Amino acid sequence: MPTSIDTQQCPSTPIAQLRGHADGPIHIIRFTSDGNYCLTGGNDRTVRLWNPTRVDPAYRPPLSNKLSSQKYYARQYSQSYGGDESNMQLQQNLPSALPMQTYAEGHVHPVHAITTNSSSTVLLSSSDKTLIATNLVTAQTVQKWWGHTARIEFVTCLGGGGENNNNNNIGEEIYASASYDATVRLWDARSKSKEPLMILDDAKDSVSCVSSGGKGVAQIVTSSVDGKIRTYDLRNSQLITEDISHPITSFAVSNDCGSVAASCLDGIIRLFDKYNRFHRIDDRKKIFQKLHTLHKSGNYKLECAFTSNDDYVISGSECGAVVVYPVRESLDGGRVLRRHKAPTCSVTSCPQSSRPWLIASASYDGSAVVWASQEEADLCMEQ
Repeated sequence: MPTSIDTQQCPSTPIAQLRGHADGPIHIIRFTSDGNYCLTGGNDRTVRLWNPTRVDPAYRPPLSNKLSSQKYYARQYSQSYGGDESNMQLQQNLPSALPMQTYAEGHVHPVHAITTNSSSTVLLSSSDKTLIATNLVTAQTVQKWWGHTARIEFVTCLGGGGENNNNNNIGEEIYASASYDATVRLWDARSKSKEPLMILDDAKDSVSCVSSGGKGVAQIVTSSVDGKIRTYDLRNSQLITEDISHPITSFAVSNDCGSVAASCLDGIIRLFDKYNRFHRIDDRKKIFQKLHTLHKSGNYKLECAFTSNDDYVISGSECGAVVVYPVRESLDGGRVLRRHKAPTCSVTSCPQSSRPWLIASASYDGSAVVWASQEEADLCMEQ
């Protein structure tokens, strides 16, 4: 008989808000690869680094009567979904996480994609069609790459940076960028050349996400709005294509590298076995779980992610919620976490195995929130 949700591991409680971006949407949020810090990219053309579990001692609640994007979206939310505008006061009362650094150099457009390398020393970010590598400590631009003909939607370090990646033998200094131009381009950070190492152009529509195949596996996995997940097996020179039949806005590879969660525009997150050269392809195509009862999707690109223990899949929602779905059959139900007042476009989970209960979310209402389990909420924030 299924047991109730393990509240010690399930994210459920808002513990801090990431304040500092200028008024406007926050498009992307990520933990650094070591799990110690958070990064956000916003419409204000900056990337900001935060300590998500340390309180900013300098923060004071604003006294301005100016109608911020959060208040605007609160009104829109209450009209559309029947919410209560007074809940915004709860958000204002959240502690503010400690800001560490701001990265503005080279960003002349809103930032839609960010990640770090596996050692958390290099920030990768996008500025429209440009990929930018920045020293995370000095905030100095290291290198830029051009070549895409449309906006970059996702960036990753194939050696380990990002939420969908694990260290592997492709090499940490190979970066990948996925774009609206229906291509993925691979870049060699060690070379001075501005030409891509490889262009993956098999997609028939925008490429929404790209990831390495996992630890010790020479694979590149991509998803596209054409409804297909493509696995490039570099060792065997094979391309394996899986047709989901619905536009895919993002996907996540589990930390044990055995499963893939694909978030689709039809409002369903599909879980299935990740391609493995030891598996029969027919066996892998079987979708073993569909998650759709708690989140709303259909008009916006929403992200999903596994928690570090692979027990839960978290997802954004167009109603402004963060949804936590249990993966294991021994856990029943799910959780709807309400704090944002516009579509929750980006979610991320802490990669540390000791902190599966820590996640973060970002929304078009201009807010970013850090969440923890109920048991950890009062213990993890440092003053």
